Amino acid sequence: MVSKPNRSNKKQRDLSEKVKAIDAELMSFYEFCEKMGFTQEEMDTICSPLKEVMSKHSMARLAKGLLAILLIFGVIYCATHVGPLATHTTAVGRIAMIKVLSFWDWQHLFHEQCLIENPLYGEYGLTHEDCMTCEALDTIHVISRTSYKVLSDNYFNREAPVIISDATDSWEVMNNDLHFDNITQLYLDDEKLTESVPCVLTTNLRQGGPDLMSFLKMISNSSIKKWFVHWQNCDIHAVKVLRRFYQKPYFLPNTISPAHFNWVFMSSDYSSRNYKKIELDFGLIMLIQLRGNTSVRLLPYRPCNDSCSDLSATLHQGEILVLKNYLWTLEYLPGHGLDNIAILTETAWDQSSV
Repeated sequence: MVSKPNRSNKKQRDLSEKVKAIDAELMSFYEFCEKMGFTQEEMDTICSPLKEVMSKHSMARLAKGLLAILLIFGVIYCATHVGPLATHTTAVGRIAMIKVLSFWDWQHLFHEQCLIENPLYGEYGLTHEDCMTCEALDTIHVISRTSYKVLSDNYFNREAPVIISDATDSWEVMNNDLHFDNITQLYLDDEKLTESVPCVLTTNLRQGGPDLMSFLKMISNSSIKKWFVHWQNCDIHAVKVLRRFYQKPYFLPNTISPAHFNWVFMSSDYSSRNYKKIELDFGLIMLIQLRGNTSVRLLPYRPCNDSCSDLSATLHQGEILVLKNYLWTLEYLPGHGLDNIAILTETAWDQSSV
């Protein structure tokens, strides 16, 4: 009795011999056609039935390959997006990752933005010399009736934050009783805004996902109490539409470009001692207090945290905190027991163009 491995080897040998025989016959046929003086066009015509069969075979193999790839992606999609199946896949994945820990500690990668380090990419880094600009700062000044030259000479060039108390005095929006409805209706009534997805959305209200529209509908209900939210608009339409609630302050020249991102901070009767950290691009930052008040805290980046002090202040209605955030990270705390609305703008900063 012939064993299965021997049968398999025999089949492979038979197939190999058949392929060699077909190849030899085709070569003989080609040499015969050359001797008979057939042109290339005539040989193409003679061989067209064979080429047609081979083309159909190649197409069939390609179709099978594409179908297999689509099937694999379909299984992956269903396993990660379809209800109970996705939950089961997540649970199995977590168990697998825990098992992997015994021979590969992957935990340090959890908070990394990239799994593979790019040697050509270099992050903005501070030196101890940079820290000399903030080592004597111990407070955030509150000023009024200022100008761009005063700000540039005394604050921007020294990386010092400053609060402008009269920055919004001439703004029409400050003459109205701005409330949450003004912002929620703006989003709910604009078809493009309803499709806009914020880059960041943080709140204490659990709603099953980062859905801004669901959140805005939720807070429209007056029975919802004690909440806060902040979100970042990076969709260009959302950024432009929100500009109706603020304008360029009188102390900034027209040559400074409009904000490329903006944020909304809102809270109602929310009391907490935990500051909320805001991750911002480097540039000119303005925090505009439209209603209520906000406590802000500026923490120096490393290595300046060894030589520079943390700075704190309370931003009152109508005031604007202005800073270049190359040295500072911003944290905020909503005003206790109040209805608060603030808008933060991020603007690319190139002082040479001013």
